[in-house]
Amino acid sequence: MDKKESRLIESFITVGGVLLLFGAAVYITGWEYAPYLYVAGSLMFACGQFADRYQGNDPIVKRLRFQQLLGAVFLLLTALLMFADPIHTRLLSDTTMGGSIRSFLLALTRRNNWIVTLSIGAVFELYSSFRMDSIAKSKVK
Repeated sequence: MDKKESRLIESFITVGGVLLLFGAAVYITGWEYAPYLYVAGSLMFACGQFADRYQGNDPIVKRLRFQQLLGAVFLLLTALLMFADPIHTRLLSDTTMGGSIRSFLLALTRRNNWIVTLSIGAVFELYSSFRMDSIAKSKVK
C-alpha cells in the first residue's frame, strides 16, 4: 500500500470516528439529524477499516484485525438500530401481525438497543487497537 492510499484510509477512519462519536453523543439529546451523522461516520469508519489490509503472517495480529472488522460491523448495526424507533412505534399500533413475530420485532426495535451494539463495537475496536499498538511497540524494541 502506498503512502497516499494509507493517508486516505487513515483520514477516513479519523473523520468517521469523529462523526461516530458526535452522532452518538447528540442522538441522546433527540436531535433529528444525529442518526444521519452517525450513519455517515459509521460508513466512513467501516470503509476505512475494511480497506486497511494486513499483509503479515502473525496470527495474533490477524485475530486482532478480525476483531476490528467485527467491531466495524457492530458499529454499522448500531446505525440501523438508531432508525428503529419509528418502526417500533408502527409495530405497537399494528395488531394484524402474528404474535411471535411481532414480539420478536418489538424486542429488536425497542428503544436504546443501539447502545448495546455500540458498546460491543467500541470494546472490540478499543481492545484490538491498544493491543495492536503494544505488539508494534514490542517488535520495535
